[in-house]
Amino acid sequence: MAPTNLINTKFQCVFGWIALEKSPKGVTRCSLPQTDKNSCIEETLEWSSEYTNRTALFAEEIRELNDYLEGRKSSLHDISLDISTAPKFYKKVWNVCRTIPIGTTRSYKWVATQSGSPKAARAVGQAMANNKITLIIPCHRVIGANGNLTGFGKGKTRLDLKLSLLELEENYLLKH
Repeated sequence: MAPTNLINTKFQCVFGWIALEKSPKGVTRCSLPQTDKNSCIEETLEWSSEYTNRTALFAEEIRELNDYLEGRKSSLHDISLDISTAPKFYKKVWNVCRTIPIGTTRSYKWVATQSGSPKAARAVGQAMANNKITLIIPCHRVIGANGNLTGFGKGKTRLDLKLSLLELEENYLLKH
């Protein structure tokens, strides 16, 4: 059953435009940054939530994301999530993903092992591909076993963004 009372909004950040969706329990979606507002709006057309321009309803989440994306904060753990409709395995994988320290990467196999299913690296890939709360569930920190960056975002074409996020985190660590 899908969460009820879903609302969404859009905001501009240093990486572009981000859309957020939330239920009364927490964030249910966070888009990857889009270069322009229209692309961000287009992405949310498939969402089953009501748009609100009352960004004050998202003030805490927007502040946290901006602090992270501007290199002032290392974690997004303060943002409440609502992953209640996700399959049990996805929840495990996403919770493990949230434990990967800033500025570090882990393989799909490592995530699978930590999730209690050491042979499920491909299933971890599916969980990452179905992560609708990107950035907050930092799937950009999950890479191939050979150390290569792997697909990221719709169409798996946002490797430039994945690299930029990892560089942002490395720079944060160098400053602190």
